[in-house]
Amino acid sequence: MKFLTPKSILSTLIVALIVFSTGCLDNPTGNDDDKDIVYSHAENPGHSANDFLSGETFTSLEVEIDYMQGYAPNAEAVDSLEAFLEQRLNKQSVVIKEPTEIPAVGQSSYTASEIRALEEEHRDEFTSVEDGTLRAYMIIVDGEFESGNVLGIAYYNTSNAFFGATYEEVSGGFNQPSRRLTESVSYRHEFGHLFGLVNIPGSGTEMQTNHQDTEHGRHCDNDSCLMYYAMENAGVFGQFLGEQIPPLDANCIADLQANGGK
Repeated sequence: MKFLTPKSILSTLIVALIVFSTGCLDNPTGNDDDKDIVYSHAENPGHSANDFLSGETFTSLEVEIDYMQGYAPNAEAVDSLEAFLEQRLNKQSVVIKEPTEIPAVGQSSYTASEIRALEEEHRDEFTSVEDGTLRAYMIIVDGEFESGNVLGIAYYNTSNAFFGATYEEVSGGFNQPSRRLTESVSYRHEFGHLFGLVNIPGSGTEMQTNHQDTEHGRHCDNDSCLMYYAMENAGVFGQFLGEQIPPLDANCIADLQANGGK
């Protein structure tokens, strides 16, 4: 039997420590998946505006959509959103993934906190800086927002929620806009807030010309613009909507271009 001397034991320990320490340099947690989770998705809307608009950090965008049973998004509206994102973002590719049905909760209304909890339960895709793809999230629920008068909300820096019960109230009936048009406007409008429109502090999407409708918060003062307050307000939505999706006006486009968009 061969016995180790104190000197040989010390040498072995030193080698083991070197191997252990160098083996952990790239992955301090020991979990290969953890090193990719470095991007926060729980910041305020507008925080990731430049990441959406420019191609400096992220060259691609993927959008995940979850919807509660009975409230699948209108396919043409989803196509419209994809076209809008391609038009305004400096990205090599924009992909909206196939929408996924999630169980209906059956609530008549939802708070922002409840929406955040639903995202935590159901969201599958998150941003990894390593692969150059920014990932965003949309959820469509089976009730209304707690205030009862909005079609959608931007509640995190990469997340929007939409209210299926409110869509049913304001679209598809006599003298009401179609479901396709209603959803198209709503989706585009809320992504506009994720891009920092209009005048969201800390977003980097600063107004090149003053055009904020301060009476109605972070919205444009042009009633023909996509970012006008009525485009998300269920109470007056139909009064300002024609047969076509309202475009971003020149002021909103200038703001986006100044922060890396198109």
